Amino acid sequence: MARKARGLAGFFDAANEAYGEGREEWSKAYREGRKAQGVSENAPRIDEMTGAYPTGIRIKEAFDDLTGRQLSKKELDNRLIREDLGIGPKSDPLERGGQLLGTVGADLTQDNTRNFWWLLNAAQATGNVIQEKTMGMANPALFGKSPVINPGTQKPYRVKEAKGSKYLDGSGQPRKGVSINDQGEIEKRNFEPGHLAALSIPTGIAINTGLGLLTPFGGAEGYKAAVPDSEDPTQTANVINEIGQKYFLGKTGKLLPYSQFSEARPDVSPEEYKAYSAFKYDNRTDLNPFDDGQFVAPGGVIKTTDDGIHGAELQFLGRSLPVNTGIVPYIGALAGGIAGVRSKRPIMGGFGGGITGLTVGQIAGQLLESERRRRNTVENQLENADY
Repeated sequence: MARKARGLAGFFDAANEAYGEGREEWSKAYREGRKAQGVSENAPRIDEMTGAYPTGIRIKEAFDDLTGRQLSKKELDNRLIREDLGIGPKSDPLERGGQLLGTVGADLTQDNTRNFWWLLNAAQATGNVIQEKTMGMANPALFGKSPVINPGTQKPYRVKEAKGSKYLDGSGQPRKGVSINDQGEIEKRNFEPGHLAALSIPTGIAINTGLGLLTPFGGAEGYKAAVPDSEDPTQTANVINEIGQKYFLGKTGKLLPYSQFSEARPDVSPEEYKAYSAFKYDNRTDLNPFDDGQFVAPGGVIKTTDDGIHGAELQFLGRSLPVNTGIVPYIGALAGGIAGVRSKRPIMGGFGGGITGLTVGQIAGQLLESERRRRNTVENQLENADY
């Protein structure tokens, strides 16, 4: 009976301890792990989130221990770091269960899992995450660091040599982007975070153009402005407000009535317009795209169609991203950026390659879309002589 009571006490103590753990402990463990790997603290955002995600780490630890999976050196190092910081897995099974329960409770309180949704809940954000991750994989040095060489000795600077310099302050504390390794040598990240963020400009342009957000003076073709003018809804009543609505809220105007829409898009028949409108605003779940070419995830979070007024398109939270004019340019920009970051000047090469790929993708996408519209117009005329 006493043993059972001690076991229960350990269960609740472990649950309470895990529930009290905050993001800083896990972020610190992640940063220490990056340091042990010899790379810079900054990393792709998705890596930073998964690397400091308590629930996922706890579940993985439990799975690894239950299955006896052989851990890599990196995994062993990270586990030892967490143990040293007091957030390692409990050894007692009952305490382990309490620890898992407390971690789940902390997740609900601190929104650890929901943070992933908040990171990815817009097409632009998801596109940036994909771009950042793939370019980091193409050139790991983007998120790496290198020793700072003392030109006098041709060896890495040490703390005593670098005090009061642009690398360390007078007390020997690292300045921006600088760290001290276990051997007391000075290291600096290879690239600044702001410069790395610039690599996402080409892919960002691709997605925002496809969504119809780069139209500051009115709506995209066939759409009202986000802040429509009372006399001409295709034009904005307030440019500053229009830009703000699109930049901060990702808001686009609604479809024009067919009589006005057809003036801009004569290739779309009334029937196609009605069918697309029904698809756009119908969020009933449809998980089978093979019967009608449409897919609708629960709640209409993600929707796809293979033949809308923009051709094949992806809708994410109601925002339409056509394949031809959105996804094709994005793929071009991403491919060009990947090729560029592998060059001797990764930032300039990645940005230039991204812009080149974006341009090629936009031209290819527009040609595909123009041909699709031409065929659609011909088909409509053949099927309806009065069209």
